[in-house]
Amino acid sequence: MMDSLRNKWILTGFLWFAVVVITFYNASEIKRLKTAREEMESLRMDEQFWQQHSESISGISEEGNRLFLDIESVDLGLLTIDNLAKKLSSDRHLPPITINRQPITASDGQVPVDISFTGSFADAFRWFQTLDNEMPFLKAVNLKISIDPVSNITVTNGSFFFRYRIIQGDGTLESSGGA
Repeated sequence: MMDSLRNKWILTGFLWFAVVVITFYNASEIKRLKTAREEMESLRMDEQFWQQHSESISGISEEGNRLFLDIESVDLGLLTIDNLAKKLSSDRHLPPITINRQPITASDGQVPVDISFTGSFADAFRWFQTLDNEMPFLKAVNLKISIDPVSNITVTNGSFFFRYRIIQGDGTLESSGGA
């Protein structure tokens, strides 16, 4: 009788031990499955977001890329700006403009540039509109426009930051320049 009772308690203990082990195993599996499901849901939502906003994201990325001129050297970039700005002034019927490069400061990825010209107010205004559209990598820092009331001629002096990114010959960005 004693052996039978002892065997029943051993069997009961073993069964309870198995129940506890299986319960812990199930809890860990439920936690793992819940984490996997949350991760899948997060990935699905990310994919849905990218699909819904891919056009606007690519537009923002392209606009951000327009804010920097990809160049091989700062001097080539300044030459490019000089040519583009002089072409704009010629198209806007302005007298030749003057572009002066300020000494490069510690700020990497941008160079201070001074631009000055004279002309009618309307031509100067159109020049700035075109500059904003065609050369967004020139950021105006300070503008001083003086108008002679008699001749209606404006004298414009502006300080700009020329924002650039240095690229290597194969078209890849160097890590040191720009954004």
